[in-house]
Amino acid sequence: MATSLYGLSKTPNISTSPITSWNSQITSPQISATSFVDPSARVIGDVTIGSNVFIGPFASVRGDEGSPIYIGDSSNIQDGVIIHGLKDPRVTVGGKNYSVYVGKEVSMAHGSIIHGPVFIDDKSFIGFGAVIFKANIGKNCVILHNAVVTNNVNIADGKYVPAGAIIDDQAKADALTEVPETLKELPPDVVKVNKELTNTYKR
Repeated sequence: MATSLYGLSKTPNISTSPITSWNSQITSPQISATSFVDPSARVIGDVTIGSNVFIGPFASVRGDEGSPIYIGDSSNIQDGVIIHGLKDPRVTVGGKNYSVYVGKEVSMAHGSIIHGPVFIDDKSFIGFGAVIFKANIGKNCVILHNAVVTNNVNIADGKYVPAGAIIDDQAKADALTEVPETLKELPPDVVKVNKELTNTYKR
Protein backbone atom coordinates (compact mmCIF):
# COMPACT_ATOMS: atom_id res chain seq x y z
CA MET A 1 0.00 0.00 0.00
CA ALA A 2 1.16 3.49 -0.84
CA THR A 3 1.22 6.41 1.56
CA SER A 4 -0.15 9.76 0.35
CA LEU A 5 -0.10 13.18 1.97
CA TYR A 6 -3.54 12.46 3.42
CA GLY A 7 -2.98 9.02 4.89
CA LEU A 8 -2.71 5.37 4.02
CA SER A 9 -4.41 4.28 0.81
CA LYS A 10 -4.34 1.72 -1.99
CA THR A 11 -3.13 4.38 -4.43
CA PRO A 12 -1.79 7.90 -3.87
CA ASN A 13 -4.95 9.51 -5.27
CA ILE A 14 -7.41 7.54 -3.07
CA SER A 15 -6.86 8.29 0.57
CA THR A 16 -8.31 8.36 4.07
CA SER A 17 -9.87 11.33 5.82
CA PRO A 18 -7.76 13.27 8.32
CA ILE A 19 -8.61 13.41 12.02
CA THR A 20 -10.12 16.78 12.88
CA SER A 21 -11.88 18.49 15.78
CA TRP A 22 -15.25 17.42 14.30
CA ASN A 23 -14.20 13.93 13.16
CA SER A 24 -12.20 11.57 15.35
CA GLN A 25 -12.29 8.58 12.98
CA ILE A 26 -10.18 7.84 9.93
CA THR A 27 -12.43 6.73 7.06
CA SER A 28 -11.43 5.24 3.71
CA PRO A 29 -13.33 5.61 0.44
CA GLN A 30 -15.44 2.61 -0.58
CA ILE A 31 -15.26 2.27 -4.36
CA SER A 32 -16.83 -0.47 -6.46
CA ALA A 33 -14.34 -2.55 -8.41
CA THR A 34 -16.43 -1.87 -11.53
CA SER A 35 -15.88 1.90 -11.31
CA PHE A 36 -13.01 3.92 -12.76
CA VAL A 37 -11.09 6.70 -11.03
CA ASP A 38 -8.62 8.53 -13.24
CA PRO A 39 -5.12 8.60 -11.69
CA SER A 40 -5.16 12.41 -11.65
CA ALA A 41 -8.47 12.56 -9.72
CA ARG A 42 -8.65 12.62 -5.91
CA VAL A 43 -11.08 10.69 -3.71
CA ILE A 44 -10.65 11.37 0.01
CA GLY A 45 -12.35 10.13 3.15
CA ASP A 46 -15.93 9.08 3.80
CA VAL A 47 -16.97 8.54 0.19
CA THR A 48 -18.99 5.65 -1.25
CA ILE A 49 -18.91 5.15 -5.01
CA GLY A 50 -21.32 2.65 -6.56
CA SER A 51 -20.88 0.44 -9.59
CA ASN A 52 -19.92 1.58 -13.11
CA VAL A 53 -19.10 5.14 -12.02
CA PHE A 54 -16.70 7.20 -14.14
CA ILE A 55 -14.48 9.77 -12.38
CA GLY A 56 -12.55 11.83 -14.91
CA PRO A 57 -9.20 13.61 -14.87
CA PHE A 58 -8.60 16.17 -12.09
CA ALA A 59 -11.97 15.60 -10.43
CA SER A 60 -12.05 16.00 -6.63
CA VAL A 61 -14.42 14.07 -4.36
CA ARG A 62 -13.45 15.15 -0.85
CA GLY A 63 -15.23 13.68 2.16
CA ASP A 64 -13.00 15.31 4.76
CA GLU A 65 -15.25 18.15 6.00
CA GLY A 66 -18.84 17.40 5.07
CA SER A 67 -19.45 13.65 5.00
CA PRO A 68 -20.48 11.11 4.03
CA ILE A 69 -20.60 11.56 0.27
CA TYR A 70 -22.48 9.01 -1.81
CA ILE A 71 -22.29 8.55 -5.59
CA GLY A 72 -24.86 6.17 -7.09
CA ASP A 73 -24.43 3.50 -9.74
CA SER A 74 -23.62 4.51 -13.33
CA SER A 75 -23.13 8.19 -12.52
CA ASN A 76 -20.27 10.17 -14.03
CA ILE A 77 -18.05 12.84 -12.51
CA GLN A 78 -16.30 14.48 -15.40
CA ASP A 79 -13.02 16.38 -15.72
CA GLY A 80 -12.41 18.99 -13.03
CA VAL A 81 -15.65 18.44 -11.13
CA ILE A 82 -15.46 19.33 -7.41
CA ILE A 83 -17.63 17.52 -4.87
CA HIS A 84 -17.26 18.73 -1.28
CA GLY A 85 -19.52 19.71 1.61
CA LEU A 86 -19.91 21.91 4.65
CA LYS A 87 -19.32 20.29 8.02
CA ASP A 88 -23.01 20.92 8.75
CA PRO A 89 -25.88 20.58 7.82
CA ARG A 90 -26.88 17.40 5.97
CA VAL A 91 -29.50 15.96 3.65
CA THR A 92 -31.40 12.86 4.78
CA VAL A 93 -31.92 9.90 2.45
CA GLY A 94 -33.42 6.64 3.64
CA GLY A 95 -33.06 7.70 7.27
CA LYS A 96 -29.31 8.40 6.92
CA ASN A 97 -27.64 11.81 6.84
CA TYR A 98 -25.30 12.76 3.98
CA SER A 99 -23.33 15.83 3.04
CA VAL A 100 -23.76 15.04 -0.67
CA TYR A 101 -26.02 12.33 -2.06
CA VAL A 102 -25.98 11.69 -5.80
CA GLY A 103 -28.39 9.10 -7.20
CA LYS A 104 -28.06 6.70 -10.12
CA GLU A 105 -27.18 7.72 -13.68
CA VAL A 106 -26.43 11.32 -12.77
CA SER A 107 -24.04 13.29 -15.00
CA MET A 108 -21.85 16.04 -13.60
CA ALA A 109 -20.25 17.73 -16.60
CA HIS A 110 -16.79 19.29 -16.79
CA GLY A 111 -15.96 21.86 -14.14
CA SER A 112 -19.22 21.73 -12.22
CA ILE A 113 -19.21 22.23 -8.44
CA ILE A 114 -21.44 20.15 -6.18
CA HIS A 115 -21.10 21.52 -2.65
CA GLY A 116 -23.08 19.98 0.17
CA PRO A 117 -25.55 19.93 1.63
CA VAL A 118 -26.86 18.67 -1.72
CA PHE A 119 -29.22 15.94 -2.92
CA ILE A 120 -29.36 15.04 -6.63
CA ASP A 121 -31.87 12.39 -7.62
CA ASP A 122 -31.55 9.79 -10.38
CA LYS A 123 -30.93 10.57 -14.06
CA SER A 124 -30.35 14.30 -13.73
CA PHE A 125 -27.75 16.28 -15.70
CA ILE A 126 -25.56 19.06 -14.29
CA GLY A 127 -23.92 21.15 -17.01
CA PHE A 128 -20.44 22.58 -17.49
CA GLY A 129 -19.43 25.00 -14.75
CA ALA A 130 -22.77 24.80 -12.93
CA VAL A 131 -22.79 25.32 -9.16
CA ILE A 132 -25.14 23.35 -6.89
CA PHE A 133 -24.96 24.43 -3.22
CA LYS A 134 -27.53 23.89 -0.47
CA ALA A 135 -30.11 22.45 -2.86
CA ASN A 136 -32.26 19.42 -3.66
CA ILE A 137 -32.49 18.39 -7.31
CA GLY A 138 -35.25 16.01 -8.44
CA LYS A 139 -35.16 13.18 -10.96
CA ASN A 140 -34.68 13.72 -14.70
CA CYS A 141 -33.72 17.38 -14.34
CA VAL A 142 -31.45 19.23 -16.77
CA ILE A 143 -29.39 22.04 -15.28
CA LEU A 144 -27.42 23.67 -18.05
CA HIS A 145 -24.02 25.30 -18.18
CA ASN A 146 -22.91 27.94 -15.64
CA ALA A 147 -26.26 27.89 -13.84
CA VAL A 148 -26.35 28.36 -10.06
CA VAL A 149 -28.84 26.54 -7.82
CA THR A 150 -28.58 27.47 -4.14
CA ASN A 151 -30.21 28.82 -0.97
CA ASN A 152 -32.04 25.62 0.04
CA VAL A 153 -34.24 25.46 -3.06
CA ASN A 154 -36.02 22.30 -4.18
CA ILE A 155 -36.07 21.60 -7.91
CA ALA A 156 -38.99 19.31 -8.80
CA ASP A 157 -38.63 16.23 -11.00
CA GLY A 158 -38.20 16.85 -14.71
CA LYS A 159 -37.42 20.58 -14.47
CA TYR A 160 -35.12 22.61 -16.69
CA VAL A 161 -32.66 25.27 -15.50
CA PRO A 162 -31.38 27.31 -18.48
CA ALA A 163 -27.72 28.13 -19.00
CA GLY A 164 -26.53 30.91 -16.71
CA ALA A 165 -29.73 31.03 -14.64
CA ILE A 166 -29.52 31.77 -10.92
CA ILE A 167 -32.13 29.85 -8.94
CA ASP A 168 -31.76 31.19 -5.41
CA ASP A 169 -35.30 31.22 -4.05
CA GLN A 170 -38.19 28.77 -4.12
CA ALA A 171 -40.40 31.03 -6.25
CA LYS A 172 -37.84 30.88 -9.06
CA ALA A 173 -37.57 27.11 -8.64
CA ASP A 174 -41.35 26.70 -8.77
CA ALA A 175 -41.53 28.76 -11.99
CA LEU A 176 -39.15 26.47 -13.91
CA THR A 177 -40.48 24.77 -17.02
CA GLU A 178 -40.26 21.10 -17.98
CA VAL A 179 -37.16 19.81 -19.75
CA PRO A 180 -37.60 20.59 -23.48
CA GLU A 181 -38.08 17.63 -25.81
CA THR A 182 -34.82 18.56 -27.57
CA LEU A 183 -32.88 17.95 -24.33
CA LYS A 184 -34.60 14.85 -22.96
CA GLU A 185 -32.13 12.50 -24.64
CA LEU A 186 -29.08 14.40 -23.36
CA PRO A 187 -28.86 12.78 -19.88
CA PRO A 188 -29.20 9.14 -21.02
CA ASP A 189 -26.81 9.71 -23.93
CA VAL A 190 -24.14 11.14 -21.60
CA VAL A 191 -24.60 8.26 -19.16
CA LYS A 192 -24.28 5.70 -21.95
CA VAL A 193 -21.04 7.22 -23.25
CA ASN A 194 -19.46 7.40 -19.80
CA LYS A 195 -20.45 3.84 -18.88
CA GLU A 196 -18.65 2.66 -22.00
CA LEU A 197 -15.62 4.78 -21.12
CA THR A 198 -15.62 3.27 -17.62
CA ASN A 199 -15.56 -0.26 -19.02
CA THR A 200 -12.87 0.65 -21.55
CA TYR A 201 -10.56 2.32 -19.05
CA LYS A 202 -10.96 -0.59 -16.63
CA ARG A 203 -9.47 -3.05 -19.12
